[in-house]
Amino acid sequence: MGPGRGAWLLAALLAAAPAHAVEVVRISLAEGATEVEVSGPGLTVESLRDGAERRPVPGDRARVRLQGDVITVDGTPVDGAGLAFAAKGSIRCAGRDLSGEVEVRRGRGGLSVIDVLPLEEYVAAVVGGEMPVTFPPEALKAQAVAARTFAVGKKIEAREQALDFDLGSTVLDQVYPGVGRADPRARAAATATAGEVLVKDHRPIEAYFHSACGGRTERGADALGRDLRYLPSVACDRCQGSPAWRWTLRLPAAELGRTAGLPGDATRMTVVRTTSTGRVSRVSVEGGGGRVQLDGVELRRRLGYERLPSLAFTVKAEKGSFVLSGQGRGHGAGMCQWGAAGYAKAGQDYRAILVRYYPGAEIARMY
Repeated sequence: MGPGRGAWLLAALLAAAPAHAVEVVRISLAEGATEVEVSGPGLTVESLRDGAERRPVPGDRARVRLQGDVITVDGTPVDGAGLAFAAKGSIRCAGRDLSGEVEVRRGRGGLSVIDVLPLEEYVAAVVGGEMPVTFPPEALKAQAVAARTFAVGKKIEAREQALDFDLGSTVLDQVYPGVGRADPRARAAATATAGEVLVKDHRPIEAYFHSACGGRTERGADALGRDLRYLPSVACDRCQGSPAWRWTLRLPAAELGRTAGLPGDATRMTVVRTTSTGRVSRVSVEGGGGRVQLDGVELRRRLGYERLPSLAFTVKAEKGSFVLSGQGRGHGAGMCQWGAAGYAKAGQDYRAILVRYYPGAEIARMY
């Protein structure tokens, strides 16, 4: 798809958005804080209200507090929705090195910290936060396009809903560790694919990705409740290098009983239903005279996403425990990152990798 057919994307992004020399994205880093410290070289501050003037911050360090409904900076009340900080280098705030423009606003239950940065700097940081930078360049490029696509889609949604920010900074959106963590290899991947997004029917797709599928990706409908044509189940025979290619989790009967909410130790665990790829969608746990059924997603949430890497597992009772033997890591939908690395090592470029995992989607240059 050429840039002409994708031009509507840029118009949609810029509509009702603040004017910037380059395309930017707004990332929420903290919600509900009562106090925030901001520092950086040549730090300046400006109240978020019409007619406010920017002034230097003494000592290049400011402490912002929320006292009732009033925002104060170094003890002085602020008239406006919040504060906009700028610096001549990166800003240190919320435990991260951020871009040179950070807002502290009155948010839900406290202060909200928003990093405002160029989209391509964000993409570079996300690539380094979501994928090992030691992966082949073509895999990093594929990750850059997927990350940019996800961000663009979220930005359009945020503009339509008039939100203060576009995305969060955790795995619930995309892992954004701050610009100080952007590796040169991640920056190169972002630069090489600058402006490229995946689209379907002239809209950015929901470019989900995960660590390793274990041999076959999951349908978006089964993994995420997103029944999208470009998120089908596809074969993947290149993620064997993943540390989570095969894994085992041993759950003591007492722990499984507590996890399931039973009054005693678990005596039986049964897979009740699976998806078309064999992943667990529902389990039954018995013990203490009771029995409960849990969705696979809920079981994984209760045990911890790192501890139970995926829902592609079988169960076996063994000496007072239940042994879960599985494969892969993550929800399984969209691009398999270790698979992308494997295909890149085999000589495929990032476009071929993206087409494999998002069939029917096309790459459009947004700018």
